[in-house]
Amino acid sequence: MGKTVVIGGGTSGLAAAYTLQKAGVDCVVLEKREFSGGRIYGVEKEGFTLDLGAQFFFSRYRTTFDLMRQLGIYDQLVKFAKPMGILRDGTVHVVSPRIIDNIKHPTQALKFKAISNHGKREGVKMALKMLTLGKKLDFDDPLKAIELDNVSFADYARRNWGDEILEYAIQPIASTLTLGDPEDISAAYGLALAWYFVPGLSTTTKGIGYLAESLAKNVKSIELNTEATRIVMEDGKVKGVEIKSGSGKDFIEADNVICGTLAPEAAELLPALPASILGTLSGIEYSSCAHVMYATKGKVIDDIYAIATPRREGLSMAGFTDNANKAPTYAPPNTSLVHVFTYGKHAKEMLGWDDAKIQEFVTHELQSVVPAFPDEPIFCEIFRWPQAVCLSTPGQITLVQKMKVALREYRSLHLVGEYFGMPSVEGSLNSGVKAAQKVLRGL
Repeated sequence: MGKTVVIGGGTSGLAAAYTLQKAGVDCVVLEKREFSGGRIYGVEKEGFTLDLGAQFFFSRYRTTFDLMRQLGIYDQLVKFAKPMGILRDGTVHVVSPRIIDNIKHPTQALKFKAISNHGKREGVKMALKMLTLGKKLDFDDPLKAIELDNVSFADYARRNWGDEILEYAIQPIASTLTLGDPEDISAAYGLALAWYFVPGLSTTTKGIGYLAESLAKNVKSIELNTEATRIVMEDGKVKGVEIKSGSGKDFIEADNVICGTLAPEAAELLPALPASILGTLSGIEYSSCAHVMYATKGKVIDDIYAIATPRREGLSMAGFTDNANKAPTYAPPNTSLVHVFTYGKHAKEMLGWDDAKIQEFVTHELQSVVPAFPDEPIFCEIFRWPQAVCLSTPGQITLVQKMKVALREYRSLHLVGEYFGMPSVEGSLNSGVKAAQKVLRGL
């Protein structure tokens, strides 16, 4: 079987390396940054747990929870179902995200004023449609929903449920979960996100980053600050990986390569592949985010977990959360841990601002929604994500499937990442595990 090089120490790369090492395969992970974990990376600061990337696990995840069981950390899983709010015309309207709660308390649900009575009737139609589509909405197998791939989530929603549901239900789902707009993603992906959201959300007592940390601890060889520049192939077979070394380059021989970079980066590493494959990889789009995190004294939004801010409200953020309401271990008592997620064109512009300007601007926006939000937090951390979430644009599932078929002739090369499934922690981990299994089978 020989040596396997895994490029990228993010979610999919770590899952692949862990699966290989557990089976006794010699492998090394090359990570260009100074930390592994990618978009499930987390840190601790002054008693607060900061999830810098992904914010939760959906309860429908399978591969994710299976890996957690293997790692012995499944008992650290914590479910949370705090109320959520949606901003409309400057007022926050609160509702339980759990359908069962709204069934048990129908009077309270009827008082939810963010959507009109007509909109609520359309919302019921949406829920019924979701039930009929449920079996097709699978993060691990996007082909089940292939007939929904070529239409945008926005067009599908407007045609089936009207403009109000689009702007005050569909758009907040798309923007808070992908940091893009419903026009940017396929109906297959958008509906899958909504379907996975329904049963609830989970984290761990030590944050999302605990999964990345646990995977990394179980991988013997991770070389940080090591940037791959090219995957070398001859006659359709992998020969190794070229890496930066000071002012020059080194070469690592390999019998198999698992490439877990972002899709456009994979295209740059593989210039010898056919133009059709490179075009698909280069064309895959990602949202951006200037992720702003505040630690504050007192409870800023009471017991609410998240507030969505629809685009019609004119703000730069898709929404914000109080992560102290995920689990007691996230923050010291009587404090808040507010995460703000800028998105779309606003985020792309803000990525070029300095931290002080971002903090001032976002604080002002927060205070327009929550007037009591303090001018001076305990601390403010800003993490920039130029490529935050793969958007799964209309037609992407179809193109990626064609690419998967074309890649079969390159038996020692395996591409992995969230773009191989429905973009998510689950899709990314699943692709890494499957690639490792192919290496083990000699495929």
